[in-house]
Amino acid sequence: MIIVASSNGIVGIEQAMAVLKRGGSALDAVETGIRLVEANPEDHSVGLGGYPNLLGEVELDAAIIDGRALTSGAVGAMQGYPHAISVARRVMERLPHVFLVGRGAERFASEMGFERRELRTEEAMRVWKERLLLDMNEEQVAHVAKLADLSKWVELATDPQRTMGTVNFIAQDGQGDICAGVSTSGWAWKYPGRLGDSPVVGAG
Repeated sequence: MIIVASSNGIVGIEQAMAVLKRGGSALDAVETGIRLVEANPEDHSVGLGGYPNLLGEVELDAAIIDGRALTSGAVGAMQGYPHAISVARRVMERLPHVFLVGRGAERFASEMGFERRELRTEEAMRVWKERLLLDMNEEQVAHVAKLADLSKWVELATDPQRTMGTVNFIAQDGQGDICAGVSTSGWAWKYPGRLGDSPVVGAG
């Protein structure tokens, strides 16, 4: 048995390994580990407290790959559901599709019984506002959703301090089966609807 994670996976790797030690599957271990990272509001690259897009909305991407069945599931640009990795797993297990995005992913998450909640935290929104105020005035920030030329501000998404951050887990269980998963809130201050490479199987 083995499990490997990105540095921000440290908050979940112990419990993920515990799943393997109990005889659990690599799939369950990866989901368990990533869910703990997604629930950590101090990690602004994923899940609850992830840095928002230009409009101040948190959009999540995630993917999971099951080596045993050679299947995968993914979601992208999903709002309101912190555990994107679990929704991606349900896509893999319940649908003939591989990838759902935006409203479709949110509708499916609701149908699967996932709890909808606010993903923005005071800390993430404070940093968002401070960053926008470097290039916008107070009036523009207050009414950013009504800006007719939002695309002119997209360069804010190339902030070198906040363009990176994804949690990655890969595990092999006692049966030799392998699973990998990723979850992210993507680039901070991105244009709404931006889909990164992380949830795209073969690209991330």
